[in-house]
Amino acid sequence: MSNSLSASTEGLAIVDKARQRRGWTKTSTARWWQDAHTSRATLRRFWQGDRIGRDIFIAICQAVGISNWEAIADSPDFNFEPISDINTPDIDWNEAPDVESFYGRDRELEQLEQWIITNRGKLIAIVGIAGIGKTALALALADRIQSKFARCIWRSLQSSPSPISLLDSILNAIAPSVVGDLQQGIAQLLHHLQQRPYLLILDGLSAVLSKQEYAAEYNQLLDKLSRDRHQSCILITSCEQPKSIAINTKTVRCLNLQGLPKTDAVELLRSRGFTGKELGLSALIKLYRGNPLAIKLVTPLIQSVFGGNIAAFLNQNTLVISERLQTILKQQFEQLSDLEREILYWLAIWQEPVSFCRLPTHFLISVDPAAVLAAMANLDRRSLLEKWFNAEESSFTLQPLVMKIVTDELVERAALEIDRAVRNNDIRHFKILRTHWLVRPGTDDIAGDRILNQLRERLWRVHGATLPENLRQILLLLSDRSPLAIGYIGCNIMALLL
Repeated sequence: MSNSLSASTEGLAIVDKARQRRGWTKTSTARWWQDAHTSRATLRRFWQGDRIGRDIFIAICQAVGISNWEAIADSPDFNFEPISDINTPDIDWNEAPDVESFYGRDRELEQLEQWIITNRGKLIAIVGIAGIGKTALALALADRIQSKFARCIWRSLQSSPSPISLLDSILNAIAPSVVGDLQQGIAQLLHHLQQRPYLLILDGLSAVLSKQEYAAEYNQLLDKLSRDRHQSCILITSCEQPKSIAINTKTVRCLNLQGLPKTDAVELLRSRGFTGKELGLSALIKLYRGNPLAIKLVTPLIQSVFGGNIAAFLNQNTLVISERLQTILKQQFEQLSDLEREILYWLAIWQEPVSFCRLPTHFLISVDPAAVLAAMANLDRRSLLEKWFNAEESSFTLQPLVMKIVTDELVERAALEIDRAVRNNDIRHFKILRTHWLVRPGTDDIAGDRILNQLRERLWRVHGATLPENLRQILLLLSDRSPLAIGYIGCNIMALLL
């Protein structure tokens, strides 16, 4: 009997169904090759139909739950090595991350495959909020369509490489070359993309678009790759839709990735040790809007602190966000314009969908509606908004994860403004508390207002029993100031005193 085996076409189809049931990707789920005591490269050879060691072949089948490995093998008793398939693509995935599990997304995969393979898409963007599964979807898609390309190259942009560094890395993976400047590098890359069909995956584009020194050059690169004629496909993932390319043409498309549907989210939770019958399961999925990473990161807390009792966790009436997600979302927040931040603060205060017409009604200073519309479009492009549509008008609110981050940021900055005003006896430190009324419009329940209570608690930790007197001192500073200089300061201080 041969010491090496390869999988048949029918066998690979069986294995493919088995790994889908477990939510694993073909080659990017580290647990698979680790359980089989092999390497990722060997797992890739298995999928390519190459012969690998008999013991490893069996271990790969068993790791995915297949004990009858004979049904997977192709002519296991033959003792010769077949000639490699000339259509097997070269793969450079050294920068691709390991994905532990992958659930659902069948509709998205079919849509992306149609855009890339059937419509011969040149540039495809997968866009969505942090943690929504953009990278995992790109990996699953690459597993699915890699045989259609002569070469697959994955490059991560999370470390914010310069455009020249990125081009140098890609071109040297194709053929040894020297990149002199941006224009030369783009021309060289386009030449290769025209000669052979490449699948080039740029993961985490928003990390470089946020760098002022790189943004213009990256936009220039994307514009050329989307416009010039070639037979390759550039697949990008990003928290924001690039402004430099014309989306929704025949060969340039954008998929706005939403959270997992309930059935797929339940499967994810089952893989984390929940049975799928726990009380509050649907509410937990809805609270996190089916965000796979947010769900994965909150489940250890539910298990360790609440003994796996989801309902008990939900009774705390709070949203727990991991440090990793907080960092990403705060970085996005810091990149916004003043008007975009002002809009986010108002949406956090309202806590409910607000129509575009109603949005500017509480602005302290009138703003050109065109500027407000442009700011809303930018927030939507950055995947920070939730949209609600009906026959009469559209309304906007914040995704729960964003709502939590913006609310915490609002409270922290408001508290700092009060601290400085008290310390310096000067109202010029007020910005947010001058331009935003923290009481939700239309409510009489000031005592129960979430933001006010959070701010009171934050101030009490600093000022203690002197807080009421300090707030009254601020009110005295307003006596000889103009209404524009005061803005909402007096209303906010009075609400805190009440």
